[in-house]
Amino acid sequence: MKPLILACIVCMMVAACADTKDKTNNIVTTTDTTSFYPIASYINDQIKYFDSLGVSYSVVTTEGVIKDSVTTKVAAIMPIIQSFIDADISDSVQKKNFKESVFRDAGTASLNINYTPINTSAPIRNIDILMDDQTSLIKRLFIRKQFQTKDTTSTEQLSWKTNEGFTKSISKEASNGFLRNKTIAVRVILP
Repeated sequence: MKPLILACIVCMMVAACADTKDKTNNIVTTTDTTSFYPIASYINDQIKYFDSLGVSYSVVTTEGVIKDSVTTKVAAIMPIIQSFIDADISDSVQKKNFKESVFRDAGTASLNINYTPINTSAPIRNIDILMDDQTSLIKRLFIRKQFQTKDTTSTEQLSWKTNEGFTKSISKEASNGFLRNKTIAVRVILP
């Protein structure tokens, strides 16, 4: 009788272990369905829109007390535009390094989308998108980048106002305290 009870206990233990193995092997993986706003697509659409109108660009550069102004075509300002495109974090490689927060601002009738890095040493420090509450179209885009080269910390502030123009401000601070500021404001000139 004892061998029969012992055999029943061993069978129950084997069945219990087998059941545990089945549960641990059934790990469910999920795919990320979060969708970050595609900044590069927005900027490219804006450039296509400006091109369709045949616009020129008024570029005002201010560095310290020196101010310079020129009128130009899109090719001359592509490096500035590229700064916005490079800040696109909507691909699966980039977006895992950022967190998104969204809130509605009744005062400006805007939906505010904010992206901040999980790793604080990331060059892109902040992205803010102000979207019209009714139309879901972007009103403004703000991007802040910061990076270190040798003994200098550079902070780049980018601002894009839909269908009007954009600004790039650069502040450079050296370890010896020397500070240099440069702002490039680009406005669309309609024909």
